[in-house]
Amino acid sequence: MKALTLEEAEAIMRENNGNLDLSHSDIEKLPEGLFVEGDLNLQSPLITELPEGLTVKGNLNLSWSKIKKLPEGLTVDGYLDLSHTQIEELPKGLTVGGSINLYVTPLANFPKGLAVSGYLDLSITPITELPEGLTVNGDLDLSWTPIKELPEGLNVGEGLYLRGTQITKLPKELSVKGDLDICYTKIKTIPAGVKVGGRIYHDEGVTFESRTTVEMEYDN
Repeated sequence: MKALTLEEAEAIMRENNGNLDLSHSDIEKLPEGLFVEGDLNLQSPLITELPEGLTVKGNLNLSWSKIKKLPEGLTVDGYLDLSHTQIEELPKGLTVGGSINLYVTPLANFPKGLAVSGYLDLSITPITELPEGLTVNGDLDLSWTPIKELPEGLNVGEGLYLRGTQITKLPKELSVKGDLDICYTKIKTIPAGVKVGGRIYHDEGVTFESRTTVEMEYDN
């Protein structure tokens, strides 16, 4: 097994503005306590696990990798891309400063207390529920998931995409600052307390209890 040492990692980062790209390397193991000053790209078929104490000051790209589990206490200051991986759960103490992409993963539950500063993509996952009080500052994409209801107090900083979900009604205190897409759902009524800053994309037959905060758009 070819393992990367801390000294080798630091030398690579010095030559690449703090970035560590191992996507096309023959490295199979990373050193404990690795601190990446920039982006870490691990789209590698050889690396199967991350070391304890890993900190990434930029973005962490694990898309299409064979990593199935993240270490507890993982810190990523930027964007975390887990799309097309076999990640089933997110660890305790995970800190992400930017967006989280979980597109086409087997993740079934999103942890409590994890705020998302950017967008959160959970589309085409088996997720069935979200934690109470979840705040997403960017887009929240739940398209084509089996989720059946949204938590009370959900606050979405940009668009909310529910296309093709099993959701039948929206929570009364839902706040969406961008667009709301409810096409191919069983939602028939938009409650008066729902606040939408952009357009609502919906199927024919949806009724609105209040039109004061939305700009309606029909799209199927």
